[in-house]
Amino acid sequence: MAYATPDHWETFYSTSTTGEDIDWLCQYSTLRKFVLHYIRQLEPPLPSILLLGPGLSTFAEDLYDRGYTTIVVVDSSAAAAEAHRRRAEQPPRHGLVVVQRDVSEPEWPEVDAQGLRFGIVVDKGLIDCLLTARDGMDRAARAISNVWARMATPGVWLSVSHSPPADRRDLYTQAAAVEAGASSVYWHDFQVKRVLLPALEYSATTAVPGAEVLQDINLSDLAPKPGEGDELRRLMQQGQGQQGQEQQQQPPKQPQLLEYQPAARYQARVLEGLREAGGGRHEAAADEDPMADFRDDVAYIYFMIK
Repeated sequence: MAYATPDHWETFYSTSTTGEDIDWLCQYSTLRKFVLHYIRQLEPPLPSILLLGPGLSTFAEDLYDRGYTTIVVVDSSAAAAEAHRRRAEQPPRHGLVVVQRDVSEPEWPEVDAQGLRFGIVVDKGLIDCLLTARDGMDRAARAISNVWARMATPGVWLSVSHSPPADRRDLYTQAAAVEAGASSVYWHDFQVKRVLLPALEYSATTAVPGAEVLQDINLSDLAPKPGEGDELRRLMQQGQGQQGQEQQQQPPKQPQLLEYQPAARYQARVLEGLREAGGGRHEAAADEDPMADFRDDVAYIYFMIK
């Protein structure tokens, strides 16, 4: 399933039985607490807020009605963008701008025309969705670079993912820096919180989510060891070189979309493909479980401060 394509979301929204938003990963009420906290830390005037891929969520309108009136919503789905435009008109919410655009595209003319630098950026599952594309790693890195370039200093990006820091930290830093050129993507601070998602609490008439539990993660425990990542870089270089030769010798192939592969399983599949591109095949150890680090009831909030 290609969560990175607008067509997927158009189909999803058109076949939704309720027409309401699904609170993916963690609740927006959890994110709102952090957004309001960081807004209070910034010097006046109030920061511009960028919301990426919010779908049908009413988070933008909620923030606007709380007094934060300079908000830009960017979503690749026409249905989602239209829903936000309707809500911005009735009642009138001047200053809430809605843009239909893929955030991995290099040019954002409708956004840049606002002349804003964003002090607060929020996305919930956007990077995870981009990674499901055939060229997902490149698209995700471009998106991160694009967002960083449009952020104010200081500014904070709250990005929610199903994947733990071991799978995401390098993407948010090193991979994005390579995409932007040299070391231009730099975060003054990088923090992570784990969100333990609640089971549904059933009553006689409805099911509602219970309270979410937040845990701090010590990133020093994940410090890379000497030589760590060398094999991955070598395989990527070999794969890129071989791919260039094949493109000269063979006609272009039809793209094949990868199914959604969360967390460690997705990473294992990517590594497998890189090893094959390098001419060798990786045989998993008998006790190797590619899903060992993945849990359906856990999400991660990445706080990236520029």
